[in-house]
Amino acid sequence: MKIATVLTAFAAAASGYTILDAENFSTAIMDGYWLVKYYSPVCPWSRKFAPVWEKVYSDLEDKLAENDVFFAEVDCKANRAVCDAAIIDGYPTVVFYNQGVNKGEVPGGQSYEALTAFAQSI
Repeated sequence: MKIATVLTAFAAAASGYTILDAENFSTAIMDGYWLVKYYSPVCPWSRKFAPVWEKVYSDLEDKLAENDVFFAEVDCKANRAVCDAAIIDGYPTVVFYNQGVNKGEVPGGQSYEALTAFAQSI
């Protein structure tokens, strides 16, 4: 089962967007640059932020994939340990990872403009 999860993570990473969980998180983010959205499906702020996140991804998808910049998300309700390890204390939170290293929250990480500018600067 773990091999299937890893293969799924690699296939999803190739498409530029990955759903991360406890089984694929550390393997998936080891290569490239990652913008990871941590959220809770029951959080009203997470639900409000979802269309912004999706628009940033869809607007930049082709350009960022060329530069090994990937988007991902973690459902903190289903993957509490992953969110605890990243020290996520509120939802939604967008964290930047460089070659698997947590580089911290994206400044202004809930606005389209801030996310777009940050992603394009990587």
